[in-house]
Amino acid sequence: MGVPLPARRDRALAATAHCAVAALVALALAYPAVVTAAEGIAVVDYQAIFDAYEGTGDAQRTLDRELKDWDQQAQQMRDEIQGLTEEIESQRLMLSEDRLRQKQDELTRLRTDYQTFAESIWGVNGKAAQRNAELTQPIAEKILDVIAKVGREKNLKVILDAGTGGVVWAEDEVNLTKIILDDLSLGVGQDQGASAPESPVQGGDGQE
Repeated sequence: MGVPLPARRDRALAATAHCAVAALVALALAYPAVVTAAEGIAVVDYQAIFDAYEGTGDAQRTLDRELKDWDQQAQQMRDEIQGLTEEIESQRLMLSEDRLRQKQDELTRLRTDYQTFAESIWGVNGKAAQRNAELTQPIAEKILDVIAKVGREKNLKVILDAGTGGVVWAEDEVNLTKIILDDLSLGVGQDQGASAPESPVQGGDGQE
């Protein structure tokens, strides 16, 4: 059950420039001891941790059971549609016009119900996606909490994900977001407070 790395509490850290992060990941992978000692940077394979964690298997089995139930419901609806379709075809010549229309309307309703059900389960925001998020979010948060704990115990500053190159965890002191925003605010204020010098008005002869 793959799950994308959940949104970090400090989104600015996750938005680190891709080229810089890629370089740090490559350096950390090639010379982990040097990078960790000199820069306080470490690397984890988040997806490998997630896949190997025992709780992930439990969540997967729970989701599989629920998906199986939904599959069975969908199959029953398809069988009903198929049965009525065959009934209409086999009895078309024997049915009155009104009776035929009734069965065709019923078939339309069954197909609509099936499409609505399928979308509610397997659509982008369907129950399957929601259930997957409900089951995996606690696991992801627990993994991130452990990563943060280990990072502090080892006096690290930043931990990167080797799979995505993104920042998994970082100490607050390396998050410069507020400082940069403060400096930008000061700069904007200075720019607004300063007025450009007026250009002298020249006459037609080029003199003031």
